Amino acid sequence: MALDFKRILCPVDLSPFSLEALKLAVKIAENAGAGLYFLHVIDNPFDELYMKSIMEADPALLELYQNEPMKRAKVMKATVEHSEVLLKQFCHDWVERLPKVRYLVASGNPFEKILDAAETHRIDLIVLATHGRTGVKRLLIGNVAEKVVRHASCPVLTVKPRLASRKSKATSAR
Repeated sequence: MALDFKRILCPVDLSPFSLEALKLAVKIAENAGAGLYFLHVIDNPFDELYMKSIMEADPALLELYQNEPMKRAKVMKATVEHSEVLLKQFCHDWVERLPKVRYLVASGNPFEKILDAAETHRIDLIVLATHGRTGVKRLLIGNVAEKVVRHASCPVLTVKPRLASRKSKATSAR
């Protein structure tokens, strides 16, 4: 039985955990000759990861965000543009040999945006990390990977953060 993946989606939050999922998605895409879609979802434009884009757009936006809808749109536009650059930089070293790579940036609920992207792009496989940048926050809002596994209409391959645990075990064994 051959695994015939034509389109693979790899959601990344730019963390070391999502880098491990990215590496595996690249290997699968190479072996299958599949197109690879990277998705980054902005759930909070004021997250420290994006603060640079907000400050470049207009430092006063931090105070005005709540009160002026036009400023919110400016913040989101700057954040999306900055995120596209960050996503391409994050993936660059691993995707140089792949002919079919697309970069997607969305804003909203990560779980919903992953499922939306999978449906819109007719994805055959989703590869994602089980943990992200925000461990405590993940516990409060629920595990995105678990929700994707439960609700995706295509196969989902989850990647556990074993690299960090191996390093800590090796260090403690010494």
